[in-house]
Amino acid sequence: MMKKSEVRSQKPEACPERSRRVRRQIFCSLFSVLCLLFSVLCLLIPDAFAIKKTREEIEASKRCVLCHNQISPGVVNDWEKSNHAKAQVTCIDCHQADSTDADAKKHEGEVISAIVSPRDCSRCHPKQVMEFNESLHSKAVSFVQNLEGDRAGDDALAYKVEGKAAAIMGCEKCHGTIVKVKNGIFDKDTWPNNGIGRVNPDGSKGSCTACHTRHLFSIAESRKPETCGTCHMGPDHPQYEIYMESKHGVIYSSEKEKWNMDIAASAWDTRHFRSPTCATCHMSGIGGLEPTHNVSDRLSWELEWPLSEKTNDWKGKRERMQMVCLSCHSKNWVEGYYQQFDNVITLYNEEYYKPVKKEMDELYKLGYLTKDKFDEEIEFEFFEYWHHEGRRARMGASMMGPDYTQWHGFYELAKRRLELKNEIREIMEKKGKGK
Repeated sequence: MMKKSEVRSQKPEACPERSRRVRRQIFCSLFSVLCLLFSVLCLLIPDAFAIKKTREEIEASKRCVLCHNQISPGVVNDWEKSNHAKAQVTCIDCHQADSTDADAKKHEGEVISAIVSPRDCSRCHPKQVMEFNESLHSKAVSFVQNLEGDRAGDDALAYKVEGKAAAIMGCEKCHGTIVKVKNGIFDKDTWPNNGIGRVNPDGSKGSCTACHTRHLFSIAESRKPETCGTCHMGPDHPQYEIYMESKHGVIYSSEKEKWNMDIAASAWDTRHFRSPTCATCHMSGIGGLEPTHNVSDRLSWELEWPLSEKTNDWKGKRERMQMVCLSCHSKNWVEGYYQQFDNVITLYNEEYYKPVKKEMDELYKLGYLTKDKFDEEIEFEFFEYWHHEGRRARMGASMMGPDYTQWHGFYELAKRRLELKNEIREIMEKKGKGK
């Protein structure tokens, strides 16, 4: 029996998770104070952080504004409201080109380029561009052109079966294209294009304005799910619809007008919103993480491919994503949810994709299907099986979208699996008798 004095002298065990949260809160509070001081300094000394200009540069920029205020006032109106304007980042700073650049042209006494590429942006935003270059976004063109492995030949659907014009106005508007220039003139099949993985004339990849639309370049805009929904929606990758169905999306829809989406990346956390958006989970500095423009940095599964596989360094990526989750959820909740998610991926891989893929491969091996893709009905059905229904099931599970996991996902998969197996059996019987 312990004495009362002994009981009083015993200290309760420290909770590591609570300690981490307290440390994070202290850090965020200090950082917010620094941000406030920085903002006050900017107001008191407006030019303190502005880019220094020569007289010639100032005059050239004024000419741009005066002229474009008449011919394209929307451009000037946006720019005047932007952080670029506050920092005196002008038209010339971004659009000025070298005479040797493939897309350079003389314009009103200046040598400029219409395309402001990530290489141009990296002069002021090197960290963001470096991170973007490591992301799947920067490789987006390769997901619709010259496909390999299990995807070999799938690009024929857009460029041959549907038609090149459809691919240019469809796939390439999100994925990007390889911009071609000849004698200073853009190939109109490749420009204009604002796809996230666009290959620019200077060799750089990407289009920052895919998310930060010109000429306002708003941080708040890029953090809203509607921005991501420009491309991440539809029957084959409905992340936007899944998010809006989820509890996260419901809270966002109910309260978004009250949230502050324009806070500096390092300070933007749960004090400014009540549920995460796409940018919160994939890019923010919440939970003690480093903000990043590598949207792939926290993804432990490849969900867009026919067969889901773990990503490189998947454990590290999962740990970083779970740090986001732990800002609002308990460790048990997060681990339990991830186990349920993993079980869904295993179910899809082992019971749905692999068995049917094996039977499809046998049809090709026996010569019962031609080597040309999408010239037979069953090829369209198998494509939709993994590319539409399979993705919906997997992505629904990853983002708290039960209806997409079930009715738009596994129900459709089960139905299509039966249809495919029956068709495969019929082809086997019909072709086998003919030999």
